Amino acid sequence: MRILLILVFAPLLSFSQHLVTPSARWTSQLWDARWITGDARTGVYLFRKTFDLPRKPAGFIIHVSADNRYRLMVNGKYINDGPQMSDLRHWRFESLDIADLLHQGHNTIAIQVWNLGDAAPVYEMGKRLALIVQGEDVTAKAVNTDKSWKIARNPAVTPIPFGPGNPELFNQYYAAGPMDRIDGSMCPWGWEQPGFDDTSWTNPQELEKGIPFQTAPYGDPQWELLPRSLPLMERTWQNFHSIRRTEGMNNPGLKFPIAVPAKQKVKILLDQGSLTTAFPEWVFSGGKGREIKITYAEGLFKKLGTGNRDSVDGKVIKGVSDLLVMDGGKSRMYTTLSYRAFRYVELELSSGEEPLTIEKMGSWFTGYPFQKLADFKSSDPALSKVFDIGWHTARLCAYDTYMDCPYWERLQYIGDTRIQALVSYAVSGDDRLARNAIEQFYWSLQHDGLTYSRYPSELPQYIPNYSLVWVLMIHDFMMYRNDPAFVKQFLPGVRLVMDHFKSYMTPDGMMGLQPYWDFLDHTYRTREVYDKSLYKRLATNSLFYAYALGKAADLFLEFKDDATARTCIQLSQQLKESVQRQCWDGASGLYADTPDKNTFSMHINILAILCGMMTKDEQEVLLKKITSAKNITPTTLYFDFYLGRAMNQAGTGSLYASLLSKWKDLLSLGLTTFPEGVTRSDCHAWSASPDFEMLSTFAGIRPQVFGFRKVLIRPEMDVLESVDASMAHWAGKITVQLEKKGKGVKGKIVLPPEITGRFEWGNSVVELKSGENEVAVGY
Repeated sequence: MRILLILVFAPLLSFSQHLVTPSARWTSQLWDARWITGDARTGVYLFRKTFDLPRKPAGFIIHVSADNRYRLMVNGKYINDGPQMSDLRHWRFESLDIADLLHQGHNTIAIQVWNLGDAAPVYEMGKRLALIVQGEDVTAKAVNTDKSWKIARNPAVTPIPFGPGNPELFNQYYAAGPMDRIDGSMCPWGWEQPGFDDTSWTNPQELEKGIPFQTAPYGDPQWELLPRSLPLMERTWQNFHSIRRTEGMNNPGLKFPIAVPAKQKVKILLDQGSLTTAFPEWVFSGGKGREIKITYAEGLFKKLGTGNRDSVDGKVIKGVSDLLVMDGGKSRMYTTLSYRAFRYVELELSSGEEPLTIEKMGSWFTGYPFQKLADFKSSDPALSKVFDIGWHTARLCAYDTYMDCPYWERLQYIGDTRIQALVSYAVSGDDRLARNAIEQFYWSLQHDGLTYSRYPSELPQYIPNYSLVWVLMIHDFMMYRNDPAFVKQFLPGVRLVMDHFKSYMTPDGMMGLQPYWDFLDHTYRTREVYDKSLYKRLATNSLFYAYALGKAADLFLEFKDDATARTCIQLSQQLKESVQRQCWDGASGLYADTPDKNTFSMHINILAILCGMMTKDEQEVLLKKITSAKNITPTTLYFDFYLGRAMNQAGTGSLYASLLSKWKDLLSLGLTTFPEGVTRSDCHAWSASPDFEMLSTFAGIRPQVFGFRKVLIRPEMDVLESVDASMAHWAGKITVQLEKKGKGVKGKIVLPPEITGRFEWGNSVVELKSGENEVAVGY
């Protein structure tokens, strides 16, 4: 079979089978290998190295990186896409043991590398197209990148830019990068296979040697190399669910081969059955000169984001699209440079003189390899569906960074990421992607105390409140994970952020408008609220800072920095007192957005609760008021996370159950993931928050102390008769199985080894030991 780009995958290989930890030599000393490149700074290039081995090796470790991206094949077999996404000062490399794919005699390493320059996705922060391969030992150094490698530009693949204002995307903001035009007639088919004739290829240009992070002996390195910190991404084959409709031919179903007649335009609409993130794989024969436009969409539309996603009648597909040009060859396999996000895929085949045969259509699911350890079941079966769809949403928004959405942007925003990290801790117990995010946001921290709002990002963007959310993320990590040394390294950054926001405070102890994008929630128009105010004070900004100051004080106290903690506590108290004095409206029983008391929102009242500005009974009263009020600014699915946190703090499980009606209503729309909640995205990370909050509120599982070394089980089962749930924990798993009868409860709670805790039900307290605990209160 002649193959383009990715070619055949080895289905028996685990997706992290080849990944190894590099030795200290390659993280502390100058590499022997050099970066190599072609005759242009951007484009798609193919690299080959053929070498001989006297015998099959027991081990053969190579360290690989490229700018921006690479795809590695060894003797025609796919190994990996990389490198792990980062920035130039922290450029990642993979260490891979490829011995199982090598043999005695001739062997070939083939690597496709691309840097798309101005057309690249916003999340890629490269400098120029380049590749580096370093062998671990004397034998493996035979493949070190230098002038002995062969290189050729791949003329078959060119980017199709998509960006903001594109009518195929309803003029919505799009930043996930270009699609691919692949011309089969220009492809060097079989280039990745041993025995391919590369004598006409040229030798690459050599650049600098590989330089590990913070080891540059001189000058300004273009890439400072760090080892990969994440597992390799999952890659699992999946077939399409069905062909929903065709034009120009009868619906053949998914029975291959499918014959497409000559001189006939044809459309085939494929349905995956649920939203996915995957590398598509197409195999075609014949059809020389015919073009195939392949459009990917989260759903079909009459208007943006409306209607049941299962329905196709009377609807059209709009979205990003690839374009394939057939060369007429047999069994040509096509795939894409980056993965695609889709539920629906439409193939639009042009007319042509030759018939075309479709031999295969499917895709390789890809994403961060989270394993689901937690579960949630209860007397309300709809909540289990919410939990499962929430987890699917979270999975599709995680690759080698978290991301807001897989279709539209793929950017790691701090606001989304805090929620995603909590979901990861609770459902999988895997904190590696969260560690990576916390670290990357630290790398984005500017000298004035603001982080980027999203990172990695070639285009700088600042949302000041997201710098505060980064501080909240660090506090969350300290609560749910048991690694104080990891947290301690970020305290200078926390201090810098806190000092930055202090500069915004007014003489009367409040906050005004912040620079850049002063975002709180999509429904909360901060600029409009500020412009309407005569006092030019914003209670929302004031209390969000006060909230973060309180969490920062907890961190500084834990690490014995009492002076900084006292400063944070004093500033937080000053802000809260000023808001109480200037923005509490006794007539309405609500906090106002400004001292003018002419605009009110759920947001400011949620923040007042989170800041502890009233008793628990008063918190419940306020929550009932804001969730029933009709004349105040409502929250979206994003800030509903903070509303859920406030309900948890107030102990109002029934109110949180009512809040979840938003998610239950979405189940009737045929959605297989939860949306952004405003426009555009059908899959948005922040809408997965119920997967964390249901475990924390209904099952009542929460940390009692920093490090989750003691557990508090305080279930809120006001509207539930039973709960059967489990939460991942760094020491194992916590299981809660409870049945309620009247005002009593009984059941079983299982804690991980060496973890103890407490069960609270009303005024009753039961101490919990590690292992299995039987509980019965008022039963």
